[in-house]
Amino acid sequence: MIYRRIINLLLPGEKKKGWMVVCTVFINSLLDFIGLASLLPVLYYLLEGGENRKAAIYFALFAFAVIVIKSLLSTLFGRYQGRYLLSLYKRLSFSLYSRYYNNGLLYIREQGHSNLGHAVNYMSYTFSEGILSPMLRMAGDGLLIILVSIALLIYDWRTIAVLYICFIPFIVFYIFFIRNKAAEYGREEFNAKRQQARIVADTFRGYQELEVNGAFPQLQKSFLEGVDKVSENRVKIITIQKFPAFLSEAAVIIGLAVMVIMGGKNAGMLIGLFAVAAFRLLPAVKGILNGYTQIQNSLPSLETIEEGMSESSLRAEQDEGQISFNTAIKGRGLTFKYIDQPIEFADFTINKGEYVGFSGYSGVGKTTLFNLILGFLKPSTGEILVDDTPLYPGNRKSWLSQIGYVPQEVFIFNGTLAENIALGYPLPDRARVHKILEMVSLKDWAASLEGGIDATLGESGGKLSGGQKQRIGIARALYKGASVLLLDEATSALDNATEKEINIMLDKLRGECEGLTILSIAHRESTLSYCSRIINLEENGDRKI
Repeated sequence: MIYRRIINLLLPGEKKKGWMVVCTVFINSLLDFIGLASLLPVLYYLLEGGENRKAAIYFALFAFAVIVIKSLLSTLFGRYQGRYLLSLYKRLSFSLYSRYYNNGLLYIREQGHSNLGHAVNYMSYTFSEGILSPMLRMAGDGLLIILVSIALLIYDWRTIAVLYICFIPFIVFYIFFIRNKAAEYGREEFNAKRQQARIVADTFRGYQELEVNGAFPQLQKSFLEGVDKVSENRVKIITIQKFPAFLSEAAVIIGLAVMVIMGGKNAGMLIGLFAVAAFRLLPAVKGILNGYTQIQNSLPSLETIEEGMSESSLRAEQDEGQISFNTAIKGRGLTFKYIDQPIEFADFTINKGEYVGFSGYSGVGKTTLFNLILGFLKPSTGEILVDDTPLYPGNRKSWLSQIGYVPQEVFIFNGTLAENIALGYPLPDRARVHKILEMVSLKDWAASLEGGIDATLGESGGKLSGGQKQRIGIARALYKGASVLLLDEATSALDNATEKEINIMLDKLRGECEGLTILSIAHRESTLSYCSRIINLEENGDRKI
């Protein structure tokens, strides 16, 4: 049952508040029923009351007052319900965002960041507005139908009998012949939108390669094909959503015809009563059928949230353990398996204060080894030891607090220079930022910027050169006081002159930062020329420089 699946996603406090929301739905339906009932005296005096028009006017004014009060209360209840639904969207979106991140590097790579972003930003909102909101409306419309049915049954059973005889066949036809199509179109639309998000993300991420290779027209074609799929599915969904209006209106017309044919005593009053009831029940029936269609279209969002919330986080065990680095980092019996291809690493020891290089051909496992040392990947066999303490998820946070990591493409966000250097610290220490800029030879460059350390660097560091990005990455490590610096192909995209400058700077930093341990991955021998020794992963050994 979809209700049980939804309840399983709610927190205890949300369940309690949810019952209050359901109560407002029922109260709102009761108010709708009272508003409808207030019209009956007006109808009576107009159809059966003869010349007593004055009473009809009084009752009409009373009905107007009831409807105004009902509308005001309905607005307040609607705001309350809307806040509740949006609070669920906020909590679920944040939970998915956090869980996806905590599931680790391998999970993010397997799922794809565009797919995860689509789930976080779109699916939680769709669940709130495309499933929960229609369910509340359907509950309210269903209760109103029940109340009106009971009232009509008490007054004259023929009226309700005609209503049900006319409505039920159309509803049965809709459910059994259209609901499967609604679910199918919903899944197709979901897949098409997710594919569109991936195409857009890939386009902007790979601008240079696409432009150089003239590949943008091909992606434009794929994008247009995707837009066509989304549009076609949307047209199908809109068409299906029109059916409730047609079916319910047809039922009302047939019902009126039946009531006229039946005639009899008080025929005018019965026909008028049927018309008033149908006038109010028509939107309720349409709302239930449209809500059902909307829920079917939005079911992929529930499946996505259930899957995301059930994923066990790689950091589910609390980061409680502490780890210190005073002597050495060791690797013992390490292997890691990518699908069916295991990578084996020779045992190694890296003493504190060393500058160690790692060399080898592409695919030999250099970056994998770094990710094992960082704790981003879990070894298939063996272990990483820091001062003879095994590295595991529970003490990884403590270990990472001592590490600076500089990849080939340094992460730069669209913030100020100071904010980028003090990544993870809400309020940058300006004096410390200035000191570190001098240490990484960026002091003069920063002074030349309009705004200095408060200058905005642009999205992905679009305003920076490769060398400046690498220096900011190193400055980031120094700001946090890292005792271990990992350079993952950090200078491979730089020219020889810039690479030499950074190597000289790193060598200088070793003298200024006592105990700083540097691990560097590179293909070029020149990059590793400043290392005290090199571990060649092809030879499973190391050699002195």
